Amino acid sequence: MTDTPAPAPGPGSGPGTAAGPGPAVSAASGAAQPAPAGDTAVSLRDVSKSYGPVKVLDIPSLDLVRGQIVAVVGENGAGKSTLMGVLSGTVTPTTGTIDITGQRLHPGRPDQSQALGVALVAQEFPLVGQLSVAENLLLGRRPARAASQRLGRVIVDRSGTRAEARALLAEVGVKGVDVDRPVERFPVPVRQMIEIAKAWGHRPVVLILDEPTSSLGPVEAERVLDLARAHARAGGCVLFIGHRLDEVQAVADRVLVLRTGRLVADLTPAEATEERMIREMVGAELARADLTPPPSVERTTTLSVRELTADGLGPVDLDVKAGEIVGVAGLMGSGRSRLLHTVMGAQPRTGGTVTFDGADFRPRHPADAVGAGMGLVPEDRKEQSLLPSHSVRWNVTLATLRRISTRGVLRPRSDKAHAARIVKDLGVRLHSQEQPISDLSGGNQQKAVFGRWLAAQPKLLLLDEPTRGVDVGAKAEIYSLIDAAAQDGLAVLVASSELEELLWICHRIVVMAHGRVVADIPRERFGKEVIMTAAAGSTTGALTQGKASA
Repeated sequence: MTDTPAPAPGPGSGPGTAAGPGPAVSAASGAAQPAPAGDTAVSLRDVSKSYGPVKVLDIPSLDLVRGQIVAVVGENGAGKSTLMGVLSGTVTPTTGTIDITGQRLHPGRPDQSQALGVALVAQEFPLVGQLSVAENLLLGRRPARAASQRLGRVIVDRSGTRAEARALLAEVGVKGVDVDRPVERFPVPVRQMIEIAKAWGHRPVVLILDEPTSSLGPVEAERVLDLARAHARAGGCVLFIGHRLDEVQAVADRVLVLRTGRLVADLTPAEATEERMIREMVGAELARADLTPPPSVERTTTLSVRELTADGLGPVDLDVKAGEIVGVAGLMGSGRSRLLHTVMGAQPRTGGTVTFDGADFRPRHPADAVGAGMGLVPEDRKEQSLLPSHSVRWNVTLATLRRISTRGVLRPRSDKAHAARIVKDLGVRLHSQEQPISDLSGGNQQKAVFGRWLAAQPKLLLLDEPTRGVDVGAKAEIYSLIDAAAQDGLAVLVASSELEELLWICHRIVVMAHGRVVADIPRERFGKEVIMTAAAGSTTGALTQGKASA
């Protein structure tokens, strides 16, 4: 769905805009005008945010300048999202003042923040699923026909909207997307790039990227990093929130570390080693989990897929044994998520066979898969996994309600006790299990979803980007939980765009390209080059290279 990008254009180079950094809007709108690199873009003084007695952000003083990429790292709940919300106007600070390009930002005014030149690419994309790609990209600023003023009403120039949408997507390196298609019909990685293109189209001075590569493969992730570099070179300011520390090291001119809402370190690139960042984030050294070796050949096969096909998938052959952790790697659009959703029954298959736990498996609905002993942690927790307005308790016990009920009657005491055990075992940070799960940070939401399925004690666990939006400390905890579950005989099939993740936790990795498995790599042949060569379509080269490295 995407092509290898040409060098990314700088801000202000798109259709209908003036050259140079900053938003292409008039001075009358209040937006900041282009300024040389080194000028102050953002200034915070005594900014804090409290929810009741809990202070979640406390920044006495912070200045950000143009021409820099400033990375912001920290554990989940460290205050990163609150800081981004304050700057974008979606969160009203309790105290303090914020100046953007020399002008005071009125608290809780996202429209003014945008007019001053701030654009936010949020981790949970605020796209309107029922609207088309073009409508989302130009929402609120769609071009009108020249004759509309004479007629006394606005007539939207639909052909102009489509043309500008395609041009915006091309600027961020995305081609082949039908801009008339509703956004909700695209997978998460494509929606991620659409959200980035939407922010890019505002020609911002301050571009905030909140986990922009969390659902992208290596090629697409590098494209986003190139966009950040282009924006800084053109005199913009980039705030890059990331959990992938290698990306932070590759792109940042400055690294800010938040812990419990406070700025605990302001590091130069030379100071921002992985060990230093982790130590500042968690307040201690992070111990790595020791994973067990792969299971012996005597283990039974839990999942066997033969000639499996579905829309955009297959044919696929795949086996996963009890106690085995099998990774699924591939570039964006390779079919990783489709494979998991087809096995789970969330996407209808068009051919082939699936044998699960020794029996032919033909789910009509994901509920059939859950009843048979499967669990799925989906890529998009907000749309596919959570009940955002419901309590943490409801969300973590969903998969085990039948088990903890007595003759179909759910006892509140047992339900609360069961939820308390899940929350404690997973280390979910919360004030109360009765608070809406949407109040938790992204990482704690993910741990809650993970705990839901582990509590159900499935025979096969399907994980799609299991640590998306999760900090390094929580990742280590989740990796240990996956390993412990595998030791107990759980079969795990995990799809991830993070090669480091797959290389660390998996016993075996299958690589997909164009909906098919093109390589099956055992642990003794693991290597990034091996996986990327296969993902690019060269199976023979990948396997030869794997043998050489072994």
